[in-house]
Amino acid sequence: MNKHPISGRIGHFSGSHPVAMPLPYDILRLFTSPQGYLVEIQNLDGQAATTQSTREWLWITDRSVTSLRPLPADRDTPQLQQFREAQLQLDGIRAELVWHNGNCQTLMACSMPALPAAQHQLIHNHLS
Repeated sequence: MNKHPISGRIGHFSGSHPVAMPLPYDILRLFTSPQGYLVEIQNLDGQAATTQSTREWLWITDRSVTSLRPLPADRDTPQLQQFREAQLQLDGIRAELVWHNGNCQTLMACSMPALPAAQHQLIHNHLS
């Protein structure tokens, strides 16, 4: 399986023709559910690609983006990650995002990590 990140792109219009504009992040992993998208991104802000602080998990719905802020990693594993907002359980192509209010999203990994343009615009606005 090819694990190269896919750069996010938003189409902007110049006259009557769309112009592709690269966004300052790569999509590393993408999970979907009927309620929204869970995306791990890597910010392309000039820091070293291996710097953990340049990676971020985002929960994206039709109208909003929520950053998942990691808690100290003393109990985290590659399959379980704790955030201030929720807990993420990864299991191969499946994932479960459990919010602290009890809501739960069951997610499936996308083999081709591509988001709709509206969600790219939400991410762009959120990161700006």
